[in-house]
Amino acid sequence: MSLGPQPDPVFRQAQAQGLTHVYHGETNDRVARYVASAPLPAELSGRLLFTVFPYEAVFDEHTARFAHPHMLTAPGRVLAIDLDADGAGEHRLTLRALDVLSQHLRAIAPQATVRTDFAEVSWLGLANLANTTPVPTFEIGSGGRRLVVSYDAGRPTEIDPRALCHVSPIGSARDYETAVGSSFSPMIMTSGHPVYDPAFDSGRPALLFTNVVPRVLDFVTPFSQRIVRGDLYVTAWDGSSRGPARPIRVHVDGDPVTMEQASAHQICLTRDHLLVFNANLVLNTSALAEPILGLLTEEVRRKLPSFARPALDAMWRPLERFLRAPVPGTACDLYIIPKEALRRALEDGSRRVDGLRVRLPGELSHAIADWDDSSGHLTFYAQHNIGADPADQIHEDDELATGDRVDDRYRGLFTHATDLNQVRKHVVHVTSSTATLVSTKSFPDPASASQFKYGVNLLPPCQPLPYELAGGTSAASSLAAQVRTQTHTYWIAGGYLPEIMAVRTFDDFRAARTPSERLLPEAQFLTKLVDPANTTQLFRLDADLSLESAYAFPPGWLMSAPIYVPRAGGTTTKDGWLVGCVWGPTHPHVELWIFDGQQSLAAGPIAKLTPAPDEIGVRPGFPLHGSWIDREGVEGWERPDLRAAIVDLPRYVKVVETAVMAGGFARRAIAQLFTG
Repeated sequence: MSLGPQPDPVFRQAQAQGLTHVYHGETNDRVARYVASAPLPAELSGRLLFTVFPYEAVFDEHTARFAHPHMLTAPGRVLAIDLDADGAGEHRLTLRALDVLSQHLRAIAPQATVRTDFAEVSWLGLANLANTTPVPTFEIGSGGRRLVVSYDAGRPTEIDPRALCHVSPIGSARDYETAVGSSFSPMIMTSGHPVYDPAFDSGRPALLFTNVVPRVLDFVTPFSQRIVRGDLYVTAWDGSSRGPARPIRVHVDGDPVTMEQASAHQICLTRDHLLVFNANLVLNTSALAEPILGLLTEEVRRKLPSFARPALDAMWRPLERFLRAPVPGTACDLYIIPKEALRRALEDGSRRVDGLRVRLPGELSHAIADWDDSSGHLTFYAQHNIGADPADQIHEDDELATGDRVDDRYRGLFTHATDLNQVRKHVVHVTSSTATLVSTKSFPDPASASQFKYGVNLLPPCQPLPYELAGGTSAASSLAAQVRTQTHTYWIAGGYLPEIMAVRTFDDFRAARTPSERLLPEAQFLTKLVDPANTTQLFRLDADLSLESAYAFPPGWLMSAPIYVPRAGGTTTKDGWLVGCVWGPTHPHVELWIFDGQQSLAAGPIAKLTPAPDEIGVRPGFPLHGSWIDREGVEGWERPDLRAAIVDLPRYVKVVETAVMAGGFARRAIAQLFTG
C-alpha cells in the first residue's frame, strides 16, 4: 500500500539511476586523470579531501545476515582532488582507503565482525573507522599542515595529507573515557566535527573535541526504545606525542551535564566560546544489542541443519522489531563553554569546566558559526532535518512509500525525511552567567509553495574550516577573515528520492510525535513532494536567510555538499569558489563542478572536471564531509613524531598470552621427552 500520490515514472527512474551512481563505487585504491572543461582561475589552488562511502565497502559476502548496517559503518576512505593541474594540464583524483584498525580486522577475521547503525563490532571490540571529517590542523615543516580524520565512535586519527597514509591515532585509549570497554579496541565516543583553534592559548594552537560516555543503565532498561543519554566531557590536544589532555566533565548550573542523546556530533568555535550541540544521532539499546545478538545468531545458524534455520529466522524477527530505535527528540540542547574557563581547567588539571545551556527548537544535525562573538551574541546557522533520523538507514525488507519493496542497491542509505527540513539562524545572547535565545529565523517557509524544494532532504552545509590566523595575504589566512561573520551560507537540498522513502520511517515518527509537531501536515507534505521540480538544489542564503541565488539540477543529477575554496584577499563568504561532487543518470563516474561565489549560482558552473580521454572516471561512493588545504600545506607536510598504538594491549592480556605460549612450549617439550 502506497503513501500519498505516486511520482512521475520518468522522474523516478532518473532519480534512481543518479542515486545508484552516487552510492555505488569502487573499493580499490587508484589515481585518475581529469581535465577541465574551461580554464580554471589561477588562484583556484590546493587539494580537496572528501570522506566517501561506497555501498561495496559496507555490504559484501561477509555481511551478517541479521545486520542492517548503515553506510556510515564503512571503513575510512578519502577522495582527494588536486585543483592544481600538472604539466599536461590534467588534474589528479586519488581514491584511497585509510589503513586503520577496521581494515586490519576485516582482513584477518571477516566473519568475526558485524556492522550496525553506527559502528563495526567484533569479538575484538569496536573498530575505529576514521571515516567522518578531514580537518586541517597544526603547521609542520615548511608550511605543511597536519590532517586529522574524525569518527564519532573512535579516537581522531592523523593521516598524511599528501600520500593519504595512516600516521597515528590521537593518543592512546587510556587518554579517554571509554564508552564500551574492550581488551583490544574499546569504543571511545568523540566529535564528528572537532575544531582547530590556531591561537587557543596565548598563541598556541589546539584541537578541541568532546568525549561522550553513554549512561550504562540506559542500555539495560526494559524499554529498548529509550534513547541512551550521555555524560559530556571536553578535551584538547596540542599536537604533541603526549596525546590529548585528560577529559574534563562539563557542568551547567553546578551539575554535571548528561545529554538527552549521547551524541555531540557537531561542535563549533567562536572567538571566545566552544559550542557543543546535542545532535540528533540516536543511540539506543539496539545499537549494541542487535549486532551482538546477530553475531551469536549467525554462529548458531551456521551449525543448524538447513531445515531448522527458518525457525531461527522466525524467532529473530520479532526481537528485531522490539529493538527498533526511537526517533530523535524535537529540540537540541546547546552547551556553551567559555574558552577562558576551558584554558584555566586545562592549566590547573581540573576535572571540571562550567558552561551554559540553551535549548534550540527542532532537531539539529550540523551547524556553522560566526567567529566574531565580541558583541556578546553567538550567531550560527543550523541544519534542522525535521522528521528525519540520520542514524536510521534503509533495511533490506523495507516497504517504500510507493508500495514497492526497497531495491537492495540502496540498503544502508539514509532514510528519506518525513517532513520539511529547514535552515535556521539562531542568535544567542551570552553573559558570564546566562545564555538566552534571542531570535530564530527559518528557511524555507512552510507556507511558501515556491520554497518547498529547498527543504527536501537538506544536506550538511558547506563548512569552511580555517586553520590559519587572519591578517595574512594567503588564501588560507583570508579564509579566517571571511568566516568572522558569515555573510552568506551555502546549502544542498537533495531532492525527492522515492527509492529511500520507507514506510517504516513514517510509522516511527507518526507513533512518536503529534501532528502539531510537524511543519507540514503529512498529507500535504506527500502531495507537494511528488512535484518533478523537487530535484537537487544548490542555494545561497544571505545573513538574514533570504534566498540570494540557486541552481536547480535536472532530474537524476545529484550533488554532495560542496567545499569552499577561498580567494586570497577576500573578506566575505562570496569571495571564493564552491567545488562539489556531481553525478548524472547516464554515467557512473563522478564529475567536479566549480561555481564562482561572486556570481549568481543560477549561472551554473564556470567549469567542470571530467575524466581525461581514454581515462576511466572515479566512482568513489557517497561523499559526506570535506575540507580544503592550500598547496603549501600539502607539499610542505613532514611526518610528526607520534607513536600511539592502534591497539593498546592491557598487561593482563600479555600475561595470559605469555602463559599460553609457555604452556604450549612445556607440553611440546614433555611430549618430545617421552616419545623421542
